[in-house]
Amino acid sequence: MTDQDQEALIECQCGKCALAVADKAATLFLRCGCVDCRQALWWGHEHGGAKPEPLPRLFYLRSDIVDVAGKAYMKAFKLRSTGKSTRIYCTQCYSVLGVDHPTYQNNVFLNFPDHCTNHGVLSRALSAYLNMSDYFAAVGFAPTEDVPLFASTDFAPERQRFLSLPDVAHSFKEPSGPPSGVTLGSLIQSLGAVTVLNLVEGVVG
Repeated sequence: MTDQDQEALIECQCGKCALAVADKAATLFLRCGCVDCRQALWWGHEHGGAKPEPLPRLFYLRSDIVDVAGKAYMKAFKLRSTGKSTRIYCTQCYSVLGVDHPTYQNNVFLNFPDHCTNHGVLSRALSAYLNMSDYFAAVGFAPTEDVPLFASTDFAPERQRFLSLPDVAHSFKEPSGPPSGVTLGSLIQSLGAVTVLNLVEGVVG
């Protein structure tokens, strides 16, 4: 099997830009109930992106990008100046190509496969529901999978319990070696100043 056979392409929905990642297999699958994920995806939807589900699917891939296409159409955004997540959108169709967060330690990045086209291997089983203190019946459907459910990671015991899950511990660790390409964090830095949206915290749609 060649190195190219291990790669996967993540494309925006209009085809203007794409990322080729060195390892096509997702390392972790979560569903997130946090209001920030919903707010970011709804903001993209209001500008032309896909309509989000109440509990979006989050897949994590190794942060090793070996090729970038359409970089001129990529822009990095934060919801607020205090935000820790930085999201790369296509400025033509407002697909989300990837999300970086300090917790990921440049080992992985987050991808929403329902808000782009991800040609990777996304067969990994769901590991947990996360940030469910922001989620309630009026938002959407109730969780059904028999997996751990975390209300929040704001408190140390809950955060440590989450980080101790095997797939999470494997993903949110320091890289075992340098990437063959660039990390998502490095790509974000190369895109210029991050645009801060200054969206009102907790307001969706």
